[in-house]
Amino acid sequence: MSNRFFKETDEIYRLRVPFEAIYTSVFLILTSSGALLVDCATTDEDVDQHIIPALKEMGYVLSDIKALILTHKHGDHSGGLSRLLSLEPNIKVVTSICGFSDGVCTYSMPGHTEDCIGVLDMRSDTLISADGLQGAGVDKYPCSVKDPEAYLKTIESVQSDNRIKNILFSHAYEPWNRDSILGRQAKDECLSECIKYIKAK
Repeated sequence: MSNRFFKETDEIYRLRVPFEAIYTSVFLILTSSGALLVDCATTDEDVDQHIIPALKEMGYVLSDIKALILTHKHGDHSGGLSRLLSLEPNIKVVTSICGFSDGVCTYSMPGHTEDCIGVLDMRSDTLISADGLQGAGVDKYPCSVKDPEAYLKTIESVQSDNRIKNILFSHAYEPWNRDSILGRQAKDECLSECIKYIKAK
């Protein structure tokens, strides 16, 4: 792992932050009216040792961030929140459905948790699904879904949404063992496998 964001699309960057034997992802989305941060890793140390240095390398400080979008409340996605707020109390924290500039909006993805959201960037046809889509799960965590019926509806919604061509996960989910799915055919295959694994539980 390095303290650097790397480019996923022209406007979306990913930072991989160590988490147990795997990693979790923090995303930086650039828009004409400011930068958005998606999730904030697991610990205070993650903020200090990974997120802030990675932002600095990109030319940003926390006060440049227009909003922090939390995809859900699990610790590996929201654990750094108190540290971020202690450093930048005025940062807007988003946990629900809303829109931003440049065709970027949050995206309802219940199933993994009741409050799970993703982020859709319509400029690049890319959905940051975080843990909203899980395949077979990752490492010691099999596909973890609180509400299977809602999860299947989320999959159906993503399947039918022609705005979505690419999917970015927070972890390298199995069976793909990678954290991004690129192209409509790969998207369709991914979602079919998501259905297969949740129905097999």
